[in-house]
Amino acid sequence: MNQRVANKVNSILVSAYKFMGSVLLALILLGLISFLTVQGFFMVSRGWVSPTVVSPTDPEILTLNTQVAAQTSARDHVLAERRTVENRMADAERIIAAERSFQQRFQVALAGEKTSRDKVARRLASLQREYLEAREEIVQSNRAFSGLTRVRTDALYGARLLEQEDKLTINHHLAQLAQSNLSLAQTSVDLETRLESLQRESLGLAAVQKGLGKDTTPDGMTTDVLLLEREHTHSVLEMARAEATLKSLREDLKALDEVAQRYDMLIASLRASPYLRAIEKNLTVAFVPYENLKNAEVGTPLYACTAKLFWCHEVGVVGNALEGEVSIKHPIRQYMLRGLMVEIQLTDDASAREDLLHLSRPPMLL
Repeated sequence: MNQRVANKVNSILVSAYKFMGSVLLALILLGLISFLTVQGFFMVSRGWVSPTVVSPTDPEILTLNTQVAAQTSARDHVLAERRTVENRMADAERIIAAERSFQQRFQVALAGEKTSRDKVARRLASLQREYLEAREEIVQSNRAFSGLTRVRTDALYGARLLEQEDKLTINHHLAQLAQSNLSLAQTSVDLETRLESLQRESLGLAAVQKGLGKDTTPDGMTTDVLLLEREHTHSVLEMARAEATLKSLREDLKALDEVAQRYDMLIASLRASPYLRAIEKNLTVAFVPYENLKNAEVGTPLYACTAKLFWCHEVGVVGNALEGEVSIKHPIRQYMLRGLMVEIQLTDDASAREDLLHLSRPPMLL
């Protein structure tokens, strides 16, 4: 009796073990078939896309926004430097204009001053000639008159015909005539000194006009000429310094423009990222590998399936493609895929969280 019960229990256990083994084997075979089916599907299928939920807190979005902010800040710094350079260029141009105007007016003033000095010198030279002629006549006349008067006075005084007081008076007048001759000589020296000074000043002004002191002779070198030359030389040096600065600033401005242009291009490329465009326009997007792109035309129906491949239903259509290449990880394999983002219009919001959506038709026609 006990043996029969034991045999019956053993038989039940063996049957249960065989059943469980069959079930496990069936499950293993089903899993293997599913795996091979999915792998085979991805090997041959060119009609799937991977929907992407783009969130402002997505690491990719945060990285892009950080890069945009950093590049925008760097570009703004370059533009600020550019404005500073432009202000310095304007200041240098004002200095050049002012110094050039000063040098032009300086030359006009020199020419006018030299003409005036030459005119005065000619008049003074003419006056000197006339004065020398007149002085010679006056001196000779005074000398003859003094000699005659002195002889006559001595004769009259010796003959007792002239008083002592009268003789002293006549001698006093003769002394005044001698003093007059000295005064004439002094005036002649003053005229000669003044004429020589005018001629030296004229020579100095001419030297400044010709070569700013390079050809100045010792006769024309005066302190006034040196001061004028120093002022002009200072203006020339200041103008040359401003021109050199302006040239350097123009090169700096050109370099800053190139840098700003590169920053603009970089920022534009970052802003053109499909992720940022999707966030800015509140788009629902899907990733399409390049090999599937020809099947993802605008208006192509989209299907979502249970267990990725079976029991599918239509959930929306494909929209326009977004510019800019993106790379994402393959849905089931461990490598990166390159492709584009496309807009999708979904009738079922939950479908945006699916791993796969199928293009045109269900993959298994189910």
